[in-house]
Amino acid sequence: MNASRHDIEEMDAERRIHRALAHPAFSDWLKSTLRSALECEPLRLANDLELLGHLLRPWSEARLAHHQDGTPVAGAHEPTRQMSRA
Repeated sequence: MNASRHDIEEMDAERRIHRALAHPAFSDWLKSTLRSALECEPLRLANDLELLGHLLRPWSEARLAHHQDGTPVAGAHEPTRQMSRA
């Protein structure tokens, strides 16, 4: 039985994920997230990824901009005003 294009794409993606999991330079957070994602239902994961992008990208870009301007940036464990409202 020949593998479909979708099967090949999935196997290739899983190989890349497992290489990332084995790479020492990737963060523990990323590795934990990848492991968790492998257990998720695909549609739910796709929706969560979209939401994460909308939530985390602007936040991280703003923090990076402040850092580049020399403005102090809250520490990793220090909540920002936006986070404390939740």
